Amino acid sequence: MSSKHSHNRKYQAAVSKLLSLADFERKSRANDPVDFHLQRIERLLSYLGNPHQEQKYIHVAGSKGKGSTSAMIAWALTENGYKTGLFTSPSIHKITERIRINGDQVSEIEFACLVDDLWPAVQRVQSDGDIGSVSVFELETAMAFYHFTNALTDISVIEVGLGGRLDSTNIIDPTISVITPISLDHTAILGNTLTEIATEKAGIIKPGVPVVTSPQPPEAINVFSTKAKQLGSELIKSEHAVKIKTKEDLDLDGTIVDFQIDTDLIRTHIKLLGDHQIDNARTAIATIYQLSSAGIGTVNSKTANGINKVEWPARNQLVTTSPFKIFVDGAHNDASAKVLKSSIEKIFPDRNRLIVVLGTVSGHNPTVVARELETLNPIFITTESRHPKSLSCSELAEAFEASKISIEGTYNNTLDAISHAKHIASKGDLIVGSGSLFVAAEIIEIEQNIKPELYPDIRLAQSPKSQK
Repeated sequence: MSSKHSHNRKYQAAVSKLLSLADFERKSRANDPVDFHLQRIERLLSYLGNPHQEQKYIHVAGSKGKGSTSAMIAWALTENGYKTGLFTSPSIHKITERIRINGDQVSEIEFACLVDDLWPAVQRVQSDGDIGSVSVFELETAMAFYHFTNALTDISVIEVGLGGRLDSTNIIDPTISVITPISLDHTAILGNTLTEIATEKAGIIKPGVPVVTSPQPPEAINVFSTKAKQLGSELIKSEHAVKIKTKEDLDLDGTIVDFQIDTDLIRTHIKLLGDHQIDNARTAIATIYQLSSAGIGTVNSKTANGINKVEWPARNQLVTTSPFKIFVDGAHNDASAKVLKSSIEKIFPDRNRLIVVLGTVSGHNPTVVARELETLNPIFITTESRHPKSLSCSELAEAFEASKISIEGTYNNTLDAISHAKHIASKGDLIVGSGSLFVAAEIIEIEQNIKPELYPDIRLAQSPKSQK
């Protein structure tokens, strides 16, 4: 057996072992008690020698843009010469994407070794019998901390998985906390109002630790301001700290922006598409600038170069231009759908028809994105992704029918859905894939011939199925 084949088998075994744990990201909570707390991650890390302690972190929460902002911060720090860890979720094509150093994802063999090295501690927590079993995300969080510590990173950027207050990542004492825009999302868990959701996100604000915020709804910024004041934490509003002096729209090549912070000008080429990425970059720059007071110095030109290098797939991504333009984005709620609509109108003003391939996962209303895009007169094709929580054909059809939104076709797999979209498309039409990051990811894989990483719990279409 070749060494490469042996390593791959070890990796697949490690992924299976990891996914054997409670996986709230991929499986329904319907039959599980609401059991969010920090006791398990605290105990797991204690059994590992608390690898998260005595490290420098930037902690990033938010409803929108937290992944892109985290990546911009991490790439900027890497460009400035710091060995920088980055922990994000969900992954787009491969689970190793979640743990990176200097932009490079952990290798398959490193991933497998991390699972194996930490597994005795996982079993020890379970055998304790008093706080339940470690979840997938808890173990992934511990793996990231363990890996970054062993690799001697200078600083690590940690993206919150869900919420903030009770998220597994909220075990760290960060150098800076960051909160990107808040919107109504995961309402069944975080609350039904912006104030309730902001209160959960504000849980990452720590005593005396500066917090940088992106532009926020009034309800959210009021919560953050109050919490920061209570804890003696400086609150830096990125839109006040970093001014936009000039913008040059380069269409599909992104935007060149001159930012000003104090008396410094920072010219940045943001290749990620959409006006919201300008706000994300501004938040990243405000965060980087704030680090100087913690002894982490940076050079503006290097920060700009780092942001310029960021690639963050499935977020306003142009996948292909021939024979049709195919554009994907993981928009799944009303706020992100508004951003998607704005991006379509601005980036593709001369499009002919708009064909939308849309699918979502349970917990999100599929018609929210559809209703937001309706004024663009789209043709809707619905699909199921491989994700085990994906809404089925019948669930999607029922939701659209109840909202009186017509569907051109419904498919139980993304390959058939995107194939139908291309079949009915004409020159000048725009095909958009959205509703979830998982649909966006599958379209990228199909169009760019990326081999998907398949897990035991995925939903595979047994045979092509269409309802028209």
